[in-house]
Amino acid sequence: MKVLQVAHYYGSPGGIERVVSQFCACLKQEYEVEVLVANEGAKTEETIEDGVRVTRVGRVAHINRMSICPTFPSWLKKKNPDLVHLHLINPLAELSYLVSNLRCKAIATYHMDITRQLWMKPIHQPMLDRVLNKLDRITVSSQRFAENSPVLSRYMDKVHILPFGISEERFKATPFNRSLTEEFKKQYAGKLVLFVGRLTHYKGLSVLVEAMKKVDATCVIIGTGYLRETIKEQIKEEGLEDRVHLIGHASDEELVAYYDRADVFVLPSINRTESFGITQLEAMSRGTPVVCTEVGTGTTTINRHEETGLVVPPQDPEMLSQAINRILSDEALAHKLSKGAVERYKTYYSEAVMWQNLRSLYSELLA
Repeated sequence: MKVLQVAHYYGSPGGIERVVSQFCACLKQEYEVEVLVANEGAKTEETIEDGVRVTRVGRVAHINRMSICPTFPSWLKKKNPDLVHLHLINPLAELSYLVSNLRCKAIATYHMDITRQLWMKPIHQPMLDRVLNKLDRITVSSQRFAENSPVLSRYMDKVHILPFGISEERFKATPFNRSLTEEFKKQYAGKLVLFVGRLTHYKGLSVLVEAMKKVDATCVIIGTGYLRETIKEQIKEEGLEDRVHLIGHASDEELVAYYDRADVFVLPSINRTESFGITQLEAMSRGTPVVCTEVGTGTTTINRHEETGLVVPPQDPEMLSQAINRILSDEALAHKLSKGAVERYKTYYSEAVMWQNLRSLYSELLA
């Protein structure tokens, strides 16, 4: 049987793109798996990547972070899958699905609510509702996110909880990353605060930089994005250039070393666009205590207050600095949270657990 994953992009380093890759790696063991996404250029390209056929449809424009690909609906219809799996929010995929009039089984993974570009809602919401009404299942990363979503709360009868997971193999310790950890200990003396993720509005990095004024530690920010220069300027204005460092991209092996070196990982998200926070899992798999914010999504399903880390209100640099300082100054607490983080990751959020849940869902729908 053929299953088709439909998403924005494939193979790029974003969280959604990595989830799609994980789904493909799992499903290709039992099904013929294909991927349909937008290309960044005008030409349509087809490749085979790790045994998965990937079609990147030519893009003629990119407006408000949306790809315009006129032939996307025809490509979707041409694929003629037994099951189509949409990754939302994605207006291109939503419109193409409706236009293609596919008669196969259909599910979607709902990754996030729209919190910006609200001017689109009167246009987009009716289309999204038509898609959601046609679906057989809607998977979501946490019950909490679904229940608090202004969209999903109306479709709870279709919601299937499918927590994301990360590969233990991908984040295992090796002689190379152990040596990197030792190098980072020399490079960053004292306590180390770590952030990993896109440098984008909802991550709350301005709050983290503000909080670091009251934290006696070094902060390393790993990631790329359109806010890099803005954050860099804030660091300079706050006089934190010697303690807050923008690193840019890091490889998986470098990430392991940074997580192992860090005393605390911080996810200071400010709104519901942060629906899950998979970098928390990466940190937890390496035993790094977490501080995250309560934004009404899966961030606090992953990170349990006083069990795997601490939870604070969003957009509150004072509370954020207090939580960071509490972990940095209390060795017994840090040890307890570290142990709890590893246990929670292994029990609920390993890639093996995610794959088992995904296969069960597909087996049910394709029986």
